[in-house]
Amino acid sequence: MVANAGRDVDFEWNGAAVLGVREKSAACNGEPIDVTSDEDNGWRTLLTVPGQNEVEISLSGVTKDTRLKVDWFAGTRTRVASFTYPNGDVLSGSFFMANFNEGITYNDAMTFECTLQSTGVTVYTPYA
Repeated sequence: MVANAGRDVDFEWNGAAVLGVREKSAACNGEPIDVTSDEDNGWRTLLTVPGQNEVEISLSGVTKDTRLKVDWFAGTRTRVASFTYPNGDVLSGSFFMANFNEGITYNDAMTFECTLQSTGVTVYTPYA
């Protein structure tokens, strides 16, 4: 029996569902702004708000959908994407496809992995 890595997620790329996708990981990063000066006596001082926020999502799956592959080779790598999780939470925003890897065929479908990075504000809506 083959184990499944990641969690199921309903994934839309440019408004169209891409079936067979699993989320491998999600990372939310906030890059701080260092404002350390000579008066800080060697202690680092950071602003309380980040200078840059980023969400990075790694996906994998088995799909017959070629939408991601077509966009990769067309150079259309920034699209609106949404992720609906099994509990009903939704993450959406504009994402850049940083990489796309195609693997082996499986029952007339292709295995793949890709990484998406936010290109602007993302919206996280918890299930009510």
